[in-house]
Amino acid sequence: MSRAERRGQLLQEGTSYQARFDQSALNFSPSEAGTSTYARSSAGTSSRDEEGKSRVSTYSYLTDRDSAVFRREVDGRTINTLSDLYYLPSDDPEWSRLDKQHTAVVLGLGGLYPAREEVQAILAPQKGETKRILDLGCGTGIWAIQMSLEYPHASILGVDLAPVPVDCGALPPNCRFEIDDINLGLFQFHGQFDVVHIRFVGSGLKNFEDRMRDIHACLKPGGIVLWIDADFDVYSTERFGYHPPAADDHPGGSWPQRVTSEVRRASLKLGSDISAMEVALDAGLWKDPSIDSTTSVLLSESLRDADGSLYLPIGQWASHEDPAVSQLFRYVGALMRQDFIGGAKSIVPLMTRVGWRKEVVETWERNLIQELTELKTHPVFRVRLAWGRRKPVPACSVTQQIHSTAGMRESSPTIPYPWFYLYDSEEAALKQAEERRERK
Repeated sequence: MSRAERRGQLLQEGTSYQARFDQSALNFSPSEAGTSTYARSSAGTSSRDEEGKSRVSTYSYLTDRDSAVFRREVDGRTINTLSDLYYLPSDDPEWSRLDKQHTAVVLGLGGLYPAREEVQAILAPQKGETKRILDLGCGTGIWAIQMSLEYPHASILGVDLAPVPVDCGALPPNCRFEIDDINLGLFQFHGQFDVVHIRFVGSGLKNFEDRMRDIHACLKPGGIVLWIDADFDVYSTERFGYHPPAADDHPGGSWPQRVTSEVRRASLKLGSDISAMEVALDAGLWKDPSIDSTTSVLLSESLRDADGSLYLPIGQWASHEDPAVSQLFRYVGALMRQDFIGGAKSIVPLMTRVGWRKEVVETWERNLIQELTELKTHPVFRVRLAWGRRKPVPACSVTQQIHSTAGMRESSPTIPYPWFYLYDSEEAALKQAEERRERK
């Protein structure tokens, strides 16, 4: 079986395959990636208005001959050509890393998305209406493809800065991809989608408040937006406290934290509005004027009942009294270890661009690998999630009811993931954010 066929099989199976410490890559070779096809954009190609401003920013990628238009080589890695802000690669090693990261997040959530009851109700088939899903920053396309298999009656559109490595034989007929830079605006999509999914793109966005407003405008009334993004702090198991970064004056610090801190710092230097993303998602969507406050939920990961944050273990150190949960922890931990190691390799072009020598960044990588091999500490990665439905929500809609004490409740996936909690108010969310800051 070829790698392309194996990927297609895994995409259809979802995350049902067993854990392995060295999970094989779910990506294509360069030649296979070159056969990726894209449906012609419904918005057409890029054009300008009378003032020279972009009216439509999407592109149609038709054959492998166009690959050079969207990618360039930097420090031995392939980088997109559309954005100077998002500077992580678009190549085989990075696609492998992103697919592992996807699997870890899906296992933590217990599915492809949070707010399962809401999403399923919104996407339920209705006669005479096509349900539409938008995946912004779709990466390898794996989430969009799996959603198209879960909802064969829906139309799924994935948008990314570079061509997606999907073999046309693995692409369901209800799924297509377009190339676009979210920062150029999404007005061509306004009011068209029942579900909008945005995952791990915050570091690549400028003017986050404007981008959030633009993204929410893509929803139909009653449609749901699902935000998923990274916390650039690495935590430890001791009450999920902050794990300080390694440095010359702190050699015993965390190298995973050093790498994530440098990525955050570099993103800010290049113009990312990452700080506004952190504030907005940690507060949730309750005060967003376009979102119905009764449907807004902020999701995070934590172990303590008094804490409010989903943590994914980095490395195979976590255990649980339930053997099934222990196996889940080990699988997620193995995937996140590989995610961080792959990430340390992927940041070389970004770091050299902001002034670091390649040899220094490679030293960080070696130190990170050693730390994640020895596992003398127990690092965890926190994922921010927030969601809500665009006003007005139809009166007949099934609205998710959140009941809890102390402003939060535990999620209930098939195999309960113990470090996954929801906040049901801005006050509860901000309280937990303040606790995390106090521990730093």
